[in-house]
Amino acid sequence: MKTILLFLLLSVALFASSCGGMFKGKKAAEQSVADLHKLYNDGKLTEIYSAGHSKFKSATTEKQFLEFIGAVQRKLGKVTQTTEAGFNVRTFNLTTTVVLTQNTTFEQGTGTEVFTFEMNGDKAVLVGYNINSKDLILK
Repeated sequence: MKTILLFLLLSVALFASSCGGMFKGKKAAEQSVADLHKLYNDGKLTEIYSAGHSKFKSATTEKQFLEFIGAVQRKLGKVTQTTEAGFNVRTFNLTTTVVLTQNTTFEQGTGTEVFTFEMNGDKAVLVGYNINSKDLILK
């Protein structure tokens, strides 16, 4: 009986601590999106790349990223508003990944942005970025 009670207490403690990490990760990722949008609007595109995770930098060169994000900026303009469209937080092998989907309004169009972050302590570090925008393609 004591073993079962101890197991239940440990299970509840583990579940509670993982939920805390989930909310902490989501909040950190939301702040990172706000920070990235500010850098984007300020034209500090190289700083976005520099702040990215090593996984992000191994997926694309700085030149490729700057060409891509520069095209987004030229065609859509600055971010004027963004709202959360969904999120996913998962932990595997002690690595927490947060995916935020944002419906974003720019000066000259709209798009659905998907940000993927990996938690590094209390900070969400960019691992991936994708934008789906009809306005981006047609302009």
